[in-house]
Amino acid sequence: MRSGVQDLNYIEILSGIKEGDEVISGPYTAVSKTLKDGATVKVVPRDKLFEK
Repeated sequence: MRSGVQDLNYIEILSGIKEGDEVISGPYTAVSKTLKDGATVKVVPRDKLFEK
């Protein structure tokens, strides 16, 4: 994946994803600093995202 412009809320994706790929979303720090290639993630519906 190749990214472009980034700020505290968004990261522009320039290339490297295709139709049907799953894309994660979350706070900038979690996505850009904490999440690493190969990390295990739990897929949850958006309305359940912030439940404990």
